[in-house]
Amino acid sequence: MTQTLKPGLMARWLEAHWLWILLPVVLIKVAIAYGLPMTGDEAYFVLWGKHLDFGYYDHPPMAGWMMALQLLVSDHHLWLRVPGLVTELIIAAALYALFRPVDAIKARWLALLFTLSPLSLINVFTLTDTGCILFAALAFVAAARGLLTQHIRWAVLAGVSLGLAFLSKYFAVFLGLGFVIFYAFAGRRFWRHGLVLVLVAIPFGLLNLYWNYTHCWSNLLFNLVNRNAGGGFGWQSLLAYLGMMGYVILPPIWLALRAAQQQRSSLRANLQPVISLAATLSWTAGLGFLWVSLSKDIGLHWVLWFYPMVLVLLLPLPVARWAKLTKIVSWVSVVHVVVLLGILYAPFSVWKSQPRVQWYLLAMTEAPAILKQARTEADELQAGAWQPAWEAASARKSLGVDALVPDQPKAERAIATLSYSSASVLAYQVREPVMVMGEGAKYARQDDSLTDFRSLDGKAVLLLLKKPNEQPNAENWFTTSRRFSLTYRGQTFHFLAGEGFRYEAYFQQVLVSVRERFYQFPSWLPSGECAFTSRYFAPE
Repeated sequence: MTQTLKPGLMARWLEAHWLWILLPVVLIKVAIAYGLPMTGDEAYFVLWGKHLDFGYYDHPPMAGWMMALQLLVSDHHLWLRVPGLVTELIIAAALYALFRPVDAIKARWLALLFTLSPLSLINVFTLTDTGCILFAALAFVAAARGLLTQHIRWAVLAGVSLGLAFLSKYFAVFLGLGFVIFYAFAGRRFWRHGLVLVLVAIPFGLLNLYWNYTHCWSNLLFNLVNRNAGGGFGWQSLLAYLGMMGYVILPPIWLALRAAQQQRSSLRANLQPVISLAATLSWTAGLGFLWVSLSKDIGLHWVLWFYPMVLVLLLPLPVARWAKLTKIVSWVSVVHVVVLLGILYAPFSVWKSQPRVQWYLLAMTEAPAILKQARTEADELQAGAWQPAWEAASARKSLGVDALVPDQPKAERAIATLSYSSASVLAYQVREPVMVMGEGAKYARQDDSLTDFRSLDGKAVLLLLKKPNEQPNAENWFTTSRRFSLTYRGQTFHFLAGEGFRYEAYFQQVLVSVRERFYQFPSWLPSGECAFTSRYFAPE
């Protein structure tokens, strides 16, 4: 008798004091979002938001759309993280609304457990995964609501949510596959729902396909070919995935899932299809990522979208077990929050024994001051006695240079880096374009469509280097150039100041290689439009 009353009292307390739990959750998220410098990925998606489109080099467009909406109000990093801040709260509210008509007490515990889980509590980023996490959960909730009510409109909403999840990240294909598997075996009374869901989602995929056809097939090539080049079976990635899943779904939850499976028959009959849907989506995603892990590393953020479905599988548990599980998970979250806030708000001097950490912290937070000092020094060097990047006349002749370009007037130099991540972070801070020079990596090559190197011919460039001798061939891109270093708050930053950008030399040394590495289209793809190849390699 006591055991049944106690959870009821706790549930009523939660109902009456819900804001007392929601308030610290919001404050923690805001503190993390405010204290964390803008990451390279987030700054990269800000760039997407400033160039609104139906797709981008690496991924479908949802992260760019979210950033574009935020930029209409402000570009402050806290405001830009609002989608990431509220995603888990929206999911918690949706789960509560779904199960409240069936079991209000367990619905509250489900929402609370999800909200207080470590990765839900500390996740404040606006990334490609943000849209995938949000819309995957809403697709499940809508489909489950359709199973409970038999109203077809919920299947329509689930199809829209599935389509938006796919326009967030390609891994939503596992979500779609899970829906197909579930409805194929769910019984004839649910087939109409499954058919409507799939038909509604298809146009979203076709939109992405058309964008790829008119944009070098770039994000399809990136996700299916370029990012998987050189991959092969590896035990390390498989074991890392299994260990990561043990962390995402904490050991107490794994044990509770086992107990819930044994008690599933105690659930009401109308909830059985919902549990089956959650199980199908969870297993499809889990096994799908297991298959991917056989050849590549799995990112922690990739798997978060099916975590709400996993928690739904706990519904057969008694309320007392929910209360105990939430308490354990909450203490784990407290440890995460204390450690993370301690790191974020630690004085800069704490990192004096970690010069690389200090370097990145300064680059991520004080780029305007660093670049202003660098531009001043570059102008002083330009005013002085410039030396050619090569001294021998024979070397100059081999590179097609007959004489040095005369001194140029001081002007605002174009800023460049060799890294797409650092270019995005710098561009966000200085509020001006920062281009990427050199071949770069296979990731985040959106700058290929933004920078036209032909227009830079003969101009001055300030290139940030991470190491003094990074990119030794960079001098060949300019008529004259000089490397220099400056010290800012005890850290050394390296630059190359180049005068007279030589487009033809850059074309031969960089752009040809970029085309070979990243813009070779498989024969099975129809020939579409590609601005990169048209811009630099169109026949005259």
